Amino acid sequence: MGSGGGALGLSSPLFANGHLSSSSNSTSLPLPVEDGNHLAMVKPSSSIVNLPHYKWRLLVAYDGTRYAGWQFQVSPPTIQCIVEKALIQITKLERECLHFVGASRTDTGVHAWGQVAHFITPFNYDSLETIHAALNGLLPSGIRVREISAATPEFHARFSAKSKVYHYKIYNDTIMDPFQRHYVYHSVYKLNSAAMREAAKMFIRKHDFSAFVNASRNDRVPDPVKTIFRFDVIEMGPLIQLEVEGSGFLYRLRFC
Repeated sequence: MGSGGGALGLSSPLFANGHLSSSSNSTSLPLPVEDGNHLAMVKPSSSIVNLPHYKWRLLVAYDGTRYAGWQFQVSPPTIQCIVEKALIQITKLERECLHFVGASRTDTGVHAWGQVAHFITPFNYDSLETIHAALNGLLPSGIRVREISAATPEFHARFSAKSKVYHYKIYNDTIMDPFQRHYVYHSVYKLNSAAMREAAKMFIRKHDFSAFVNASRNDRVPDPVKTIFRFDVIEMGPLIQLEVEGSGFLYRLRFC
């Protein structure tokens, strides 16, 4: 998955209203917080209105086999829940103060190499190496923060994303490779990769993808129209990888 990047170096302070600390406007405005399948607007408490805040960008990789997707829930556990717990332990902040947001809500069992996320603190860090090491020290081995960097006040992991890339992997052989069983779909029937490439071209444009999703969970999606920028079919021995880049993806969107 791809997303717009955050600035390198130490973060610029912003007030709870989202303005730079040099701004004379200290009126508190609601802050966006993702809750379940909704983006709620939460007004900060009066005690933190005039405190500067700093925004931090994370690049997270994870094996999603044992997790119920990204979006926060305590049971069964999700990636966001696990990373948030580590952030709370390190920063000593409450969950509502972190405003931890991810670029995409990956489904149950889905993996990521570059999930972008951000969080906010009321204090700056002189060095990010310590918090980076601490995060990975607390996280289980299947989840790793690959990068942590300062972000501009305007950056948002979800809304600043320019595109997202998903890989769908098919193991096309009679006998399945047991070491790839958690990461690929097994098809014993010989697939025609040339025909798949021709079919993939039909997706490269703006489409209403309502017919390709779980209708019961996407009935409240405000805009099912997404743009697919590229759809590559790549053969690597018995492995066929479908690499799709688009403006966004719907819940349980399936191309095959």
